[in-house]
Amino acid sequence: MRIAYFTEVLPPFVDGVTHTLSHLKTSLADEGHDFIFLSPTVPEIDGWKNKVVPVISIPFPLYTKYRMGLPAFHDIKSTLDKFKPDIVHIVSPFFMGMAAYNYAKGIGIPAVNSYHTRFVSYLKYYGFSKIEWFGWDYLRWFYNKAARTFVPSTATINELEEHGFKRLSLWQRGIDTSKFSPLFADRGLHDHWSPGGSPIALYTGRLVREKDIETLIQAYKILESRRVDFKLVFVGSGPLKEELAAALPNAILAGFMKGDELSRAYASADLFVFPSTTESFGNVVLEAQASGLPCIVAAEGGVMDLVQDGQNGFLTQPKNVENLAAKMEILLTNEILRNSFSIKAQEYASQKSWKEVNRSLFRGYEELINNKGMENEEDSLTLVPEQTLFGTPKA
Repeated sequence: MRIAYFTEVLPPFVDGVTHTLSHLKTSLADEGHDFIFLSPTVPEIDGWKNKVVPVISIPFPLYTKYRMGLPAFHDIKSTLDKFKPDIVHIVSPFFMGMAAYNYAKGIGIPAVNSYHTRFVSYLKYYGFSKIEWFGWDYLRWFYNKAARTFVPSTATINELEEHGFKRLSLWQRGIDTSKFSPLFADRGLHDHWSPGGSPIALYTGRLVREKDIETLIQAYKILESRRVDFKLVFVGSGPLKEELAAALPNAILAGFMKGDELSRAYASADLFVFPSTTESFGNVVLEAQASGLPCIVAAEGGVMDLVQDGQNGFLTQPKNVENLAAKMEILLTNEILRNSFSIKAQEYASQKSWKEVNRSLFRGYEELINNKGMENEEDSLTLVPEQTLFGTPKA
């Protein structure tokens, strides 16, 4: 197959989307498929050479580190005509996606989406809760143009169906157990973070409001008042770093980590805590599980697919500080239970290989290509003039 991907982000930007696309690129190459990415970001790392077509972009208003592609400033059509894709895959619901729809409709090939980010759930963290209805209306309009939308978790599929999204299929996420494993445990690192040998609760991810870090801050203060003996470690960076340092002076802010350093951080902790209510999947939870950590997560969003409550971790009531503190206290003070959950968490993660996960996506592509699977006429996109989205074609 020949697949053209339209995405706003690629490495070196670090988030769940780029993590997923990096493993997807590897699977595409391993399976012998040809592909290109159209993106504002051009990775300067091995494996991406000649696979990315750069697109001019502007900052995304709610989070300026993200970029929104402006395909109108590029002759994208000629690039795609030369590549001759069998299918186009849209990664984000902005201008790039509209251009992809327009191109696919024009030449009669399927256009699919993948749903990665619960954008609407972010609005309330930035003072825009009153326009959540508009966010859902827009996303429903956008995603329902696709022949199929691939979604990373059953919990997120259920949420989208409740909001009127159609033609949804499951495309989960995998884990590389050669990179995340209890074998990376570093006793020296554990002793450095916790000289007295207290258990370590770990959070990894961006330090931003939409990860509900405030819930963890308040839970920590409750446990501190109860004199529960443990160390809380944050791995990651973001705009809340200074606020977090001021609120929790006894916590450890270890900063951004990747590669072997991140693998050691996971494996050297004793449990993982992740209060976010805005996840469509939760890659960090799967990484923690592969590293042998029992996980405590909020019972909302995609993380609910990963944690079996009372078996390999705990689900907590979303944004319930007392409930989060109580579940943390149970695992922090019960080493036998932690070890039992740890074994089951690792067993669960060992079943999630990127190879098989991505093969399910490729099978979905093949079904649509063979069936010429296009969107229903009632949901078809009202096309804008070709030159608006692609720029004026060359003569």
